Amino acid sequence: MIEIARLLMRLVEMAVAIPIRIARFFTEWIAFNPRLGALRYVAIAAVGYVVFALLLVYVIAPIRGFTGQLYLSEALRYDAERWLATAIYDRSGNFVGTFDPRLDSKQDVNWTGESIDIGDYTANPDHKSIPVREVPEYYWKCLTHHEDRYIGTPLNPFGIDLIGVLKIPYSTIRRSIALRRPALGVGGSTLPMQFARVIYKTPPRQSEGPFAKLSRKLSEWWLAPVIYFELTQGGDNSRLRQWAANHLWLAQRTGGTSLHGVELASRIVFGKAAKDLTVAEQFVLASAVNKPIILLQGSEDLNKVRLDRWRYIAEVRARVCAQALIEDEEQKKAVVFDLIALAGGPPDPRVQPGLDKSLEQLAPDVAARARANPVIRANLLMPAARYGLREEMKQIYGFNWRNHVRGLTASFDAGDNLAFTRRMGESLVKLNAALSGRLDPRFTLDPSRVADQVEMPHVAVVAADADGRIVRYYENTATAAYFGSPIARDAITGFYERGREPRMIASIGKMIAAIAIANEGKDTPATLYLDTNAPDKGLETCRHGGGLRRGRSAEVAFACSLNEPLLLRTAQIGQSRLQDLIDRFGFNMPPKNADGEGTPPSTAAVLGQISGSPRRVHQMSSVILNALIGRDGLKVRPPTLIERYDNTGDEEKDGSSVNEVASSLIPRSVIRRGGTPVLKALLEAPLCYRAYKSSQGTLKSLADWCAVRRPDLRLHFAKTGTQVTLDPDATVDTWTTGGLQFGNGAAYSYVVVVGTGSASSPWARSVHASQAAAPLLAELLSELAADAKAHPRPDLLPGIPQSARVAPQPPGAKTSGWRALPEKERNAAFGFN
Repeated sequence: MIEIARLLMRLVEMAVAIPIRIARFFTEWIAFNPRLGALRYVAIAAVGYVVFALLLVYVIAPIRGFTGQLYLSEALRYDAERWLATAIYDRSGNFVGTFDPRLDSKQDVNWTGESIDIGDYTANPDHKSIPVREVPEYYWKCLTHHEDRYIGTPLNPFGIDLIGVLKIPYSTIRRSIALRRPALGVGGSTLPMQFARVIYKTPPRQSEGPFAKLSRKLSEWWLAPVIYFELTQGGDNSRLRQWAANHLWLAQRTGGTSLHGVELASRIVFGKAAKDLTVAEQFVLASAVNKPIILLQGSEDLNKVRLDRWRYIAEVRARVCAQALIEDEEQKKAVVFDLIALAGGPPDPRVQPGLDKSLEQLAPDVAARARANPVIRANLLMPAARYGLREEMKQIYGFNWRNHVRGLTASFDAGDNLAFTRRMGESLVKLNAALSGRLDPRFTLDPSRVADQVEMPHVAVVAADADGRIVRYYENTATAAYFGSPIARDAITGFYERGREPRMIASIGKMIAAIAIANEGKDTPATLYLDTNAPDKGLETCRHGGGLRRGRSAEVAFACSLNEPLLLRTAQIGQSRLQDLIDRFGFNMPPKNADGEGTPPSTAAVLGQISGSPRRVHQMSSVILNALIGRDGLKVRPPTLIERYDNTGDEEKDGSSVNEVASSLIPRSVIRRGGTPVLKALLEAPLCYRAYKSSQGTLKSLADWCAVRRPDLRLHFAKTGTQVTLDPDATVDTWTTGGLQFGNGAAYSYVVVVGTGSASSPWARSVHASQAAAPLLAELLSELAADAKAHPRPDLLPGIPQSARVAPQPPGAKTSGWRALPEKERNAAFGFN
């Protein structure tokens, strides 16, 4: 025991004596040695710098790291999150791009690409990158080999590299000699220091002076230990690897902001996901750190630099990694061969063939920039859908959707929908010319004529397949009003509150009346309804307004959207049944009057005084479609733009959107199975009803799309609606919605709406759905016919032969309605002459 105590005391003596002897030697033989002359000052400076480096790495860094992360860790986590982009893929799995930072950021993000001076503070341009789930192994190995070889070792235990700090004087002397002027050297930028540089500070510039460079270096030393401590808590460096894969600058000259992060760079440079990168490609991206790839061509001199840079990255820097990090000789040879092959070609951005064709055909002027820049690409390929995608996520997650979603796959093909968007623009130009005499001077339907004093009404043309996946989506506003009016969105949480939706659905509400009538099981298309405002003749047509009491068939009432017959008939069904249907479909009743009296549900439904978003109307059509094609036992969700999410892992929602509660409907819960034949006949009438050798319905302009007149259709129903103000000629909204199924089983629901949604802003005079919405629907139906050929759904066809269809009326037939009844039966029912 005594021997051990003696040993310990001896060790303590040595620990004290050695530094003292070193200090004595330095003082007597160097600092105060007159024989050394001026060299002693150099030696003093050198020793002083070594002491500074040791104190910086082993004393200051751990103290600063430990204390700094106590109050900066939350800010670091926020900063890491705010610069993560949300990736967008289309139905085919093609990488479309990323959300524009203005749609995918907190308000304090500088997305302009330029530094912004705010008083004494400079807000530098921020970056966006797609987070990776797993960091490619060889990327990490090559990156640390080039940039921070000693990270986590005794030479760099806390984020500052001792060797790097010590070599700064040497590099300063070399640079000064080479430049023939004083110049501060470089070196020692560890990964945490580079994180501090790329996230918080302006990167080094050629014009940077020595004092600015020294100030930048000191600030990096000050932040690096804090970042290192935060990213390696508990000895786990996975977050450090994530930051290295997400935030480092890898490519430039993209036609916009530079590319940061492995996932984004691999998508643009190699056209593949980071997880699919070969070893050679991982080495190339790791070697591009601090030597970013130049993507787009420019002048002749720039193109030369571009190719030289690419070859230097692939043939020199990446090859160093291959030689140093791969032990297996065969694998090493294969990787070197791949690197040589990569160096042989220019670093042109890569896009999947389908999207590339769409870019070339539809946007040739900006196709090159779109290939290189994910934001420009997404803005171009999804000009309207990007707003809809964001709004749909807000309705599920609220404003905090970015905490839950790192990427999403859209439900449609980006190229096909872009072509559809262009065709819709052309259709609107033609529609504007046709209706120009009826438009309010403040409004136009031509997108090219929008100006400060002239705006477009909201236009939404949306179609979804039988499973609720939206396959065509057009909107002309950034508010994505298809998903609900902006006034119905909570300004604090971002959730959509269905009960605040003010947009009335006009005569679309008669679809609820049709369901109620069909559910009762008493009527047929020929059943007579009393019309208290009937004409003296032409009862088989859509004539009205004669003030007579006459019987009109149910088929005529729905084909012509007659109010009086349906008001009387639905009132007989019972208000509770109508109210139940309105509630189940998610519509709102009109507000009560000053006396506290409410509108009867039957009246609200028939007159379209109930309110709901276009998406809610679309869902109702989808429910009816699924009921009519025999899928009445499946849940029908609201139509969605998002096929699937790539969640962050934190999939717990911050709250429940009112829109999300009970949003799915089972068709048979609202539509009685035995009532579907009548429901089908009533809702086909606007398209199919004929009298006196001509079509008579509100959609007679689309009579050729009636299922009994097209061999490729099994089913097609539709309903129109026109919302006006107290002035019956002041048009607020025009609606068309319905569903169809083609002979190959493909089935779609759709909604078309043109209007402002506000009674205070009518946009036209005497414009009805057949004039404004039907022409756009015609274009949509042609699109759906092409989509059905490309995506047949035989699983939606019945397992037994289709039941006999109602035969088309023979030429010359007056009607298939009430006049076909015997005279005695007519008189018994209504008692008129």
